[in-house]
Amino acid sequence: MTNEGMSGQFPGAHDSDSSANSFVEEVQKEVFALSRRLGTSTVTLDMVFLAYLLRTSRFGFFTFGPITIDVRLIEDIVERTTPRVAPDQRWVMADDTARLAATLTQEARRSGRKRIDELTYLLAFMRMNEGLPARVFSELGVTPEDVERFARSQPSAATGPASFADERLYSPEEAAEVLGVHVQTVRSWIRSGRLPASRLAGQRALRIRASDLESLLEPVDPSTLD
Repeated sequence: MTNEGMSGQFPGAHDSDSSANSFVEEVQKEVFALSRRLGTSTVTLDMVFLAYLLRTSRFGFFTFGPITIDVRLIEDIVERTTPRVAPDQRWVMADDTARLAATLTQEARRSGRKRIDELTYLLAFMRMNEGLPARVFSELGVTPEDVERFARSQPSAATGPASFADERLYSPEEAAEVLGVHVQTVRSWIRSGRLPASRLAGQRALRIRASDLESLLEPVDPSTLD
């Protein structure tokens, strides 16, 4: 999908290397689908943020190092707060979306990245200090520096969340079903520290990484079997 029929420049679309624009185009398609669903022709910062999360999340959660976001909560907020402006042949960029485009450009230049990728978007959202992104990252207490340190420590995460977000997150109940044990056994392992778990920001719900579940499994010595 192109920018035809739009007023203003879609955030990230300035990248001169068209072959490197694939992620920008993916976010753009999510934004257009979202605007149609919401019945509006005005693209806001919050809508682009949600489109980004939808594109990079797995199983309803966005996870990248110190960040875990329940995307369904963000989607509910955007659906409730987005002003409805009758859609027509043109999409109009709100002022905060134009500022996001400028922040993306600044972030790409600051980091020396040759294209607008997942990590560039994430850091730009974190540096915006306005709208829903500012609210979310303020509540999480995570800074752009925290994210950059994590990205440097994880070579596989160098381009951002979508490059390693395929790892599934399980609730204690789902983990118990996978392992074939009672859910209280899973909770006991978490309390004892045997099984690592994370808590969703601002909630009591626990999530367990698939790799941590696998770490509970030990090879069996055939000679010990009856």
